[in-house]
Amino acid sequence: MDAAAIAGALREIASYFDVEGDRFRARAYERAARAIALAPDVDGLVREGRLRELPGIGPSLARVIEEISRTGSVGLLTRLRARWPGIIVPLSQLPHVGPEKARRIHEALAPASLEALAAMCEEGRLRRVRGFGKLSEVRLLEAIRRRKASADDGGLLLHHVARDVTAMLVAHVAGAREAMRVAACGPPRRWMEVADRLAIAVATHDPDAVRARLRSHPLVLSLAPSERDPARIAIAALATGVPCELHTAPADRFGQAVVRATGSAAHVAALAERARASAGDLDAIAAADEPALYAALGLPFVPPEVRDGSDEIAAAEGGDDYRDLVTVADVRGAVHCHTTYSDGKHTVADMARAAEERGFEFLTITDHSQSASYAGGLTIERLEEQAREIAEAQRGTSVRLLRGTESDILADGALDYPDPVLEQLDVVIASIHQRHRLDEDGMTRRLVAAIRKPVFKIWGHPLGRLLLHREPIACRFDEVLEAIRESPVAVEVNGDPHRLDLDPQRARRARAAGARFVLSTDAHSMRQLDHVEAAVGIARRARIRKHEVLNAATAEEFARSIAPHPHTRLRSGSRGG
Repeated sequence: MDAAAIAGALREIASYFDVEGDRFRARAYERAARAIALAPDVDGLVREGRLRELPGIGPSLARVIEEISRTGSVGLLTRLRARWPGIIVPLSQLPHVGPEKARRIHEALAPASLEALAAMCEEGRLRRVRGFGKLSEVRLLEAIRRRKASADDGGLLLHHVARDVTAMLVAHVAGAREAMRVAACGPPRRWMEVADRLAIAVATHDPDAVRARLRSHPLVLSLAPSERDPARIAIAALATGVPCELHTAPADRFGQAVVRATGSAAHVAALAERARASAGDLDAIAAADEPALYAALGLPFVPPEVRDGSDEIAAAEGGDDYRDLVTVADVRGAVHCHTTYSDGKHTVADMARAAEERGFEFLTITDHSQSASYAGGLTIERLEEQAREIAEAQRGTSVRLLRGTESDILADGALDYPDPVLEQLDVVIASIHQRHRLDEDGMTRRLVAAIRKPVFKIWGHPLGRLLLHREPIACRFDEVLEAIRESPVAVEVNGDPHRLDLDPQRARRARAAGARFVLSTDAHSMRQLDHVEAAVGIARRARIRKHEVLNAATAEEFARSIAPHPHTRLRSGSRGG
């Protein structure tokens, strides 16, 4: 199994422990998944018995990872799957649910499917469960209906759900003796915001046995040969509403199977055309892995995130080897974080501890501003009160804490606090949270006015979209970019899996305009600090490089680059200087 698949199996285990309320073990497996996903050579670490060199991995976790790597599963995961129904993880990922509520729903109602749960909501049965009321019932029913509407339209899953479902299937398939290598592919591997299909590639000498193994997973409703390539591809219909392609190939053609299963179709077609130009056929090239296939075509390895079928191959031919694309390991600070002062779940000290556990060097505390009353926005007095708490928390952590705000951009483009207040902070994130439906003229004026304010700010979740729920705001984006060229502003790539905003296409345009970027978590809990991985995935699709990311710098450099006022001094709660 590749590193992504191993990390996926660890995340699945963490999800079950989350449902069981065992946060200690859930966090341990989450940290292990993160360490595996970032490790440069997992195969080597397993082979040489050096897994314990990775942060957060002790003897017992190392044994679990070794077994997953060797067999595709582990007894612990098998027991957890037997203990919980297949619905539990997708249920926990619905908006307004989460692991604890998913467990309570299962214990009280034991729904066999999301459709069955929707029927229970319509009958008013959910509101009888402890901790749920009529509003909870309405919200859950709406979330299930949106999921079903998406499936009826051909099926779409948010990236994090698609990734986790793929990982579950990969871990299951890897348990077949006939599966020599298994890779998670498809749109999730390219960090597409939503996925209309999933895909797995398997190196095997017995495709039928591998197909039978996939068919036995409880999420798989049916399995049939693909019309376009029945010998090598099977299509699984899943209970999640999206299909999963199973690509099989002999070991010496595994590279082609992974490339084809990953896509995009336009990128694969361009590779096939390049092979034909050399009087060859893409499938005739002996390539046990992807780098071997690209090398045989005279190209550097093209990362999955940039395989969009535009100009990535021409860029590679021109000398771009993509090695300086930003990585998760490059990001040194967690930016855009909320606490219990507004609508976050954890305290300043909790967030600092979680940032320290993840190896971050700095953390910005940016709770909502006063106009955001719906989210517990801070008055100026409470902002000052929070400053004292940040200073107290700073004494107990090595992570540098930067004091800030997520200031609403008001209807006329003003920011939510007076400039003298903003200038006393370390960081200002300026975001739109209300009046998303202004027309294009009004919204463009609003954004340009906010961007031209003299305080340095980070333009937060720039277009305000909520994936599969709310469209981006209407604005003349190029006109906004013109204002950015002349203003003290950085553009956020937001890692909240329901936002993933700015989208890669516009982020590329912002990059071409010379914008600077911040890759943010928009974390409302300790666990959500891991959203940085999604921000990096979207940034890589936009071809953003490490040197273009402000929070890939040191804490001191970051604080200096984003200080709201050029003469702002670093105050208590901001270590260093």
